[in-house]
Amino acid sequence: MKARRKTARTDDTAAAGALKLRVAYAGIGTFMAFTWIGEGDAPAWERAVRTLAILLILPPVLLRTNRRLLHKLYEAARPGPVIAQLITARLVIITVAFGASNLLGHLLDPHAARSPVMPAVGLLILLLSIPVQIRRAHRLRARAVHPSARPDLSAPRLMLAKLALVAAALLTQLLVGAYLDGATFVAAAAIVITTAALGPRVHHRLLVSRNPTASREPVADGV
Repeated sequence: MKARRKTARTDDTAAAGALKLRVAYAGIGTFMAFTWIGEGDAPAWERAVRTLAILLILPPVLLRTNRRLLHKLYEAARPGPVIAQLITARLVIITVAFGASNLLGHLLDPHAARSPVMPAVGLLILLLSIPVQIRRAHRLRARAVHPSARPDLSAPRLMLAKLALVAAALLTQLLVGAYLDGATFVAAAAIVITTAALGPRVHHRLLVSRNPTASREPVADGV
C-alpha cells in the first residue's frame, strides 16, 4: 500500500511539473508574440531585428542576475530585502531591454508610426506579476536543495533556440505576407504554437547542471 501511495504521489508530482512546464512555455510564446505584434507598422525584418535585440540582452543578463540573487535569497536570514532586490532587478533589466528595442526601432525608421498602447500594456502586465514573483520567491527559498544544486537554464542555448524561433517567424511572415494582409498575426500565432508545443520537449536540452552544494532543512517564512 505504501509503495502504491508513493508511486501515486510521484506520478502526481511529475504530472504537475509537466503541466507547469507547458504553461510556462505557453506564457513565453505569448510574451514573444506580444512583442512581435507590438512593433507597430514596422516591416518584418525590423520586427526580427528588434526582437533579436531583446533576446541578446535579456537571457545573459537576466539569467545571471536571477541566479545570483536566488542564491543570496536562499542563504539570507531575512528574505524581504533580497526579494525586493530580485524583483527590482528583473523589472529594470526587462525595461532596459525593451527600451533598447524601441530606441533601435526609432533609429532604423524614425518616421514609422508607433502606438504607445502595447508598451503600456506590457508594463502593466509586468507590474501585475509582482505578487506572483513574491510568492514564487518564498516557495523557492523554502526548498531544501540549494539553487546551485539544481539544473539551470543556459543563456547561450536559450538564445540559440529563440534565434531559431525568430528566424522561423520572419520567414513565415515574409512568405504569408505575399498572400495575406495579416501576416504579422499569423507569424505571432506561429510563435505561440511552436513555443507551446516544442518548448517542453526541448526544455531538458536548455538546462545545464551546476556544482552541487550542501542542502538544508526547508525554512518557513510565514508566507
